[in-house]
Amino acid sequence: MSHHNLLRRLTGLACALGLAAGVASAFAQTSLRLSTLKMPGSDGAKAAEAFAKEVEAGTQGRVKIKVYPANQLGDWAEVYEQVMQGAVDMAMQPVATSDDKRLAVTWFPYAFTDYDSAEKALTTGGAVFEIVNGAIGEKGLTLLGVFGEGMGGAGFAKPVDNPADPNAKRNLKVRVWPGGTTHRALLERFGYNTATLPWAELYTGMQTGLVDGQIGGTANMALESFKDITKTWVQFNDHFESDWLFINSKKHAGLSAADKKVLLDAAQKLTRQRFQDVKKADEKALQTMRDMGVKVVTFNKQQLESLAGVARKEVWPKIADEIGQPTMNKLRASVGAQ
Repeated sequence: MSHHNLLRRLTGLACALGLAAGVASAFAQTSLRLSTLKMPGSDGAKAAEAFAKEVEAGTQGRVKIKVYPANQLGDWAEVYEQVMQGAVDMAMQPVATSDDKRLAVTWFPYAFTDYDSAEKALTTGGAVFEIVNGAIGEKGLTLLGVFGEGMGGAGFAKPVDNPADPNAKRNLKVRVWPGGTTHRALLERFGYNTATLPWAELYTGMQTGLVDGQIGGTANMALESFKDITKTWVQFNDHFESDWLFINSKKHAGLSAADKKVLLDAAQKLTRQRFQDVKKADEKALQTMRDMGVKVVTFNKQQLESLAGVARKEVWPKIADEIGQPTMNKLRASVGAQ
């Protein structure tokens, strides 16, 4: 074989090998499925899509995330189990508190009082972020970030006297969700009566006067479900409604340290960006209510701190069992409560 032919053959072989290596590296990527309850086109679905793009760009295409909105992979409780098992890779949704009582910290009353304290507690290193990450970590899940839905409040079908006074007695019955022991204790301390009603019966319950109000959601949620029967909205800032962005820990462990960092950074960017947007979304919802003629009650920082002070001092000891003493101690330390 002539020297020229050999060279040509070797060049061809090198090209083929190079091509094969190129093909191999193009396929050496991780494809992850992310489930969310959010509807296509909603802020949540858009945030999940932006997160996926950010991860793909940051990992130079090594990690691709496909977002499945609107519960396409199953309802959130099923998906929670599936992410534990690794059948679904990631999710942005609620965490199952029935599974671990420490997770009730996610709606614990007055764990924070405003957007700044909520953001601090819900980003990496923050008390609530670390408590949740620790609890779900034992189930084979790794927490990456939080998508905030908004600050909680209570909607009433009638007027509310002196809502800023935690010591007033009121002849008003407020629905708490079945299992909502935390908020039952809170409302009773704030002078309200409480009742548990299934979600499906709540609208009729408020309409017929079986209950006078409901707590546990945001102003936006009240507009979606109770628009025409809400006459008073009290922005208690009692909890911060969130969806949690987490990944199966084994899948996470299979990524390189650099790609793990990209994933966490992108999730934390989503968290911080949403905190800026959620404040505006809440303000917009409150303004929509005002324009509809709903009496909207908001509290200044001092009033919120005063309500939170009463809750932390007098209500927390009664509901400490809901999250367990070690978690309670972490929470107390994080808010500087004695």
